[in-house]
Amino acid sequence: MSRERWDDALPLGRWLDAVAAPQPLPAGGRVASLAGAFAAALVEKIGRIVLRSPGRSALHPAAQEVAARAAALRPLLLAVGEADDRAYAAIMAARRPPAGTAPSMPLHDAELAAARLQVTLIEHCTEVMELAQRLADGVGPALAADLATARYLAGAAAQGAMGNVEADLKNLGDDVAAAGVRGAAAAAMTRGATLRG
Repeated sequence: MSRERWDDALPLGRWLDAVAAPQPLPAGGRVASLAGAFAAALVEKIGRIVLRSPGRSALHPAAQEVAARAAALRPLLLAVGEADDRAYAAIMAARRPPAGTAPSMPLHDAELAAARLQVTLIEHCTEVMELAQRLADGVGPALAADLATARYLAGAAAQGAMGNVEADLKNLGDDVAAAGVRGAAAAAMTRGATLRG
């Protein structure tokens, strides 16, 4: 499953079955990236709806920017999920390389690489929450509810990614590089703290 890509030819049901299967991948990092991508899609939708509404012309400049940036974030979020599958596979290979082979990278490096991807996921999800907030006060209750859903989804994805950072770095202790990754993750979480609801 980890070799497949999320695209129009891969039904959602296949992903749900794969996540539910008793296999290591796809795991939480991929699921969080998909949640973030769905959140970005909701924000993009609301931006496009606002742009089609003459009565909301005052919001059109902001909606244009929000929709464009949300559209750009969707593939970035999906790419982080795909990369996370590869990163987690590298961790597993470093922990238990096949008999008679050496791991492709040291475990320390594999864990750092995986954690850095999760920081990127937190940053992208925080940006989705910020985009949703930009439009929230200018739209009616129904659209505001969709924007709130987007914020909650992106916030949950960010919190899941933070859990993965902690898990990836658990064995690295006071390592300087690990401390830098932890700091970047904490800064991104702080930035989104007031937006998660």
